[in-house]
Amino acid sequence: MDEGYTITSRGCPNRCWFCAVWKRDGSIRELPICNGRKINDDNLLACSETHIRSVFAMLARQQQPAEFVGGIEARLLCDWHVSLFSDLPRLGQVFFAYDTPDDWEPLVRAARMMRAAGFTRSKLRAYTLIGYPKDTLSDAETRLRAVANLGVFPCAMLYRNERGERPDGGWRQLQRMWMRPAEIAALLKPKQQEALPLLSEWGWMDE
Repeated sequence: MDEGYTITSRGCPNRCWFCAVWKRDGSIRELPICNGRKINDDNLLACSETHIRSVFAMLARQQQPAEFVGGIEARLLCDWHVSLFSDLPRLGQVFFAYDTPDDWEPLVRAARMMRAAGFTRSKLRAYTLIGYPKDTLSDAETRLRAVANLGVFPCAMLYRNERGERPDGGWRQLQRMWMRPAEIAALLKPKQQEALPLLSEWGWMDE
């Protein structure tokens, strides 16, 4: 594993149809907390409050910015979690997850909470699942643009079936287009005027 990564828990209480985590590792298992600045847990916020606070205390001692790359479940985000993010002396990126339609409203709420705490798009990401059965390129791009309009950089994650196969027909190209912040910013420029009313209404034009 790359230097700086650490895993403080394994498993997830959710049983998402597209995910192998709960099949492989079961529900949440809290592990001993080892030093590292990139948290790669499956679902950190599903852990106990004691464990979560201990993880943030460890991160506060690190010399480099903390990053939450495992994917934060927006539905579980509470005010005290946001306070912990705000209290970190150095914060890099926080990745949320937008996998299914049910994840949308929690993501909207989480984005509002984080933006209200002063976090700009440069800190916020959302893994956005695309290419799953019955998905279309048009629908996927609509979701990716919707995430961007929340003041969150989408990170397109291409679906793989149980055999590890990815869909064909333009999906890989779409994923490449919606993976890097600089490229995403360029993609959004033609739609900028269309997005302005929503962004200005929520006060999210500080990029």
